[in-house]
Amino acid sequence: QKPYIDQMPAFWIISVITILGSVILLFYLKQRAIMKENLKLESMVLQRTAELNLEREKSDELLRAILPNEIAVELKDGIHSIGQNYNDVTILFADIVNFTKTSSEYSANEIVNALNDLFTLFDVRAQKMGVEKIKTIGDAYMATCGLPSLNEKHAQVMVEYAKGMIEDVRKYNNTAKIPFNIRIGLNSGPVTAGVIGKTKFIYDVWGNTVNVASRMETAAEAGHIKVSETVYKHLQDSDIKFSSPMECDIKGKGLMTTYDIL
Repeated sequence: QKPYIDQMPAFWIISVITILGSVILLFYLKQRAIMKENLKLESMVLQRTAELNLEREKSDELLRAILPNEIAVELKDGIHSIGQNYNDVTILFADIVNFTKTSSEYSANEIVNALNDLFTLFDVRAQKMGVEKIKTIGDAYMATCGLPSLNEKHAQVMVEYAKGMIEDVRKYNNTAKIPFNIRIGLNSGPVTAGVIGKTKFIYDVWGNTVNVASRMETAAEAGHIKVSETVYKHLQDSDIKFSSPMECDIKGKGLMTTYDIL
């Protein structure tokens, strides 16, 4: 029995070492599996974060395309009711002359594409000149200067912008399948501006100044820019040339003194 007894310590030592080795190996494999899973989860989190950031950037870009940048920032910050009075801005309305007749002569896709091409030219010019596009209404285009960013030279900027729009139409018609002609009206004065709606919201402008600008556009001849006396007073000492004053019967306003930009 002595040999058996002598072998006992070695047997237990080997057993203990084997068990410890197995435990250590299992622990190592378990830790490796956990680390692998953690790396996988971390990679998924990073990928998802990148996707969310991309979606957020797209949403921000879309918001900035719909609203003035200052207003978009306020909406992102949780300010939902945004309205402000502005003491002096210039409003522009432009529309396409005889659009109803023209649109009946072409397909819907042709008309929409043509309008998009022309209005895109106006949009690009607006961005370059610090003009804020408000909206399009059918074949009409509405823009302003002096809000939401204040600009003391709003009237001059808008007159130069209107002249640029006339030039854009001329260049557009050189290659366009559907030629257009526009008329433009301008008026300066106080307005109220703000965001309306919770889903399909829009940044809009209200007030008598807006109504008169619209009437100026209606009274303008094709290819001409008609301005109110208020705009004239803003710019009478500038280099901008005006026609002689003209009395126009403005719907809802009666006789008003107006000028054409030369």
